[in-house]
Amino acid sequence: MKTSPAILLFLTAALSLPAQESPPHIDASPERLRKFVASIPEPPPPRPHKLTFRFGAIEFRAFGTRWRISYLPGLTPLAGTRMTTTREWPDAFALTNTAIATTPRSWHTQRQINAEMRRIEKTEMAKVRVNTD
Repeated sequence: MKTSPAILLFLTAALSLPAQESPPHIDASPERLRKFVASIPEPPPPRPHKLTFRFGAIEFRAFGTRWRISYLPGLTPLAGTRMTTTREWPDAFALTNTAIATTPRSWHTQRQINAEMRRIEKTEMAKVRVNTD
């Protein structure tokens, strides 16, 4: 019968292994336990909460930046953005001083209105001068 060299190698390795030894003895003396506990590193400090509520502000950390959103008095209604006692509709252009888009024809109309307002103002001023003299 032919024996392969691999089988012979395994047999010689198995015979040359020493007998298994008993597991090592664990030293659980109080002195040894103190050293073990002292070698445990301190835990890292606790991270702050994701949201922190402060009076008038909310703080949080996102995208590598610390954000603070203040809501007093920032979230109060802005002028021209709420219904008032006069029941006026909010004006979308009040805070930005944006002119309302008009056509060229409306420019001529506005110019005529301004001219008429100047004429009326002149006549009113003339009446005031007459009454005071």
